[in-house]
Amino acid sequence: MTERRLVGTYAGVDIHVAAWDGVAAAVDLSCACMFAREARGALPTGGLAHLDAALGGRLLSVRTAGLFQATRGETLLIDRAPPVINAGAVLVIGLGDPDVWSTEVVGGAVAIAYTMANLKGAARVAFAPSMLDSGLTGEQTSGAANRMLGALMRAIDLKIALEGCGQTHLPSVREWFFDVGAERFDQASAGFVETLHQLRSRLA
Repeated sequence: MTERRLVGTYAGVDIHVAAWDGVAAAVDLSCACMFAREARGALPTGGLAHLDAALGGRLLSVRTAGLFQATRGETLLIDRAPPVINAGAVLVIGLGDPDVWSTEVVGGAVAIAYTMANLKGAARVAFAPSMLDSGLTGEQTSGAANRMLGALMRAIDLKIALEGCGQTHLPSVREWFFDVGAERFDQASAGFVETLHQLRSRLA
């Protein structure tokens, strides 16, 4: 059984951490991130490599061919995923050049994922930042949880504000999962819980 933990609830959205990847995530929309190339010439590992394999190697092949370059904010939607993928659809979000990456980039990817999820009417969404899978180090990704949660909360607030003005439909997203590796589950869970508490305190 997949290990998962409720981090907290924000504006009607249950936020979880789950020890699964973009292939295993049993959600309406599974989101993964991808750089224009891997850091330091490495090959993709972990969940990103698993996703590419589940897609028959086509994720890397379309990037190599330049059809999807994974530039910052570029998206690739796979809405007829093979049966091995548990999600109803897969969204790949470009992070651009790893040499100029910052936590702001992955925060922007979270906002894109939330927007696309509502456009598709998805209620359950998983988000895999794929940073370590692409060769970044733990030191480089320090502060990413804060940036991702903050971006999600702002995206939720914006959607609610627009709905309140009658300028958009009610948000469909009700559950959000941040994908983490099983070996990092306890550490990541504690980090997300503390980060959400800090962000809530600033809003109080």
